[in-house]
Amino acid sequence: MTNSHLKEATFIPDRTFPINIFLTKDIPLHWHDHMEWIFIKNGKARIQIDDVFVCLQKGEIAFVNSKQLHAAWMVDENTEIIAIVFNEAIVRNSGLDNTENLYFSPYLNQQLKLPNFIRKDEKHTSQIIASITNLVYEFEQKKTGYELLIKAELFRIFGLIFRNYGYLKQQYTNRYQKNYNLTALLDYLREHYHDEISVNVASKMVNLSPNHFCKVFKKVTGKTLIEYVQLLRINEAEKMLLETNLPVTEIAEKVGFGSITYFGRVFKKIKNASPSAIRSGS
Repeated sequence: MTNSHLKEATFIPDRTFPINIFLTKDIPLHWHDHMEWIFIKNGKARIQIDDVFVCLQKGEIAFVNSKQLHAAWMVDENTEIIAIVFNEAIVRNSGLDNTENLYFSPYLNQQLKLPNFIRKDEKHTSQIIASITNLVYEFEQKKTGYELLIKAELFRIFGLIFRNYGYLKQQYTNRYQKNYNLTALLDYLREHYHDEISVNVASKMVNLSPNHFCKVFKKVTGKTLIEYVQLLRINEAEKMLLETNLPVTEIAEKVGFGSITYFGRVFKKIKNASPSAIRSGS
């Protein structure tokens, strides 16, 4: 991944069991279609999730929902971060029982708010850490039945979070209060990337002046509003080029470009290749 693309194509070694674990010192700003749990194994790290910035220390955890912008920067030289990345498919059950409708669908659709950060002194943190430790061990050892034990730990962690934090939306909001809130706007942009949106309209959505909005948006995303929307459009265009037989002109129109020439120029700037080269694999 490069910092300019933001959307990460996270490596998942086995797509039939979509989970991977990384040991790192920092995490560049990005987002992806998976969920991610960030556990501070040692030291301290500054974590960003959408427009919230929090410093976490050893034994504390950040929970990132799919499509949320996130990053981590080490504060201490001895910082070690465990990143557990997994797709929602690993916890969904295709409606075979009521757990998906009761818990996972509301969370994944952001109708239910869970905490993004859990401190080490909170009542249930030690139980969650124990499950994370077991999960990482099973993933590393890969002994017979490890897939079942990993899923068991995933469900245990989710169960503890839903039981103890699922209804603390107002308390969570107050704890990490800030002067702006871009999360709803970022969600809107990801869903409506093909529509035109001006700085004036976007700034009104978050109750900021246009000038202040531009500064805040750049701080959170590392991009201007136009650059961010273009990234969303080009990423979706690349997906269509690889997964469909639609003509390039139709793809350009579907993702929001009125000019095929302009689409081609922006695409090459972001992907370092033309749309036709991406489609042909050259």
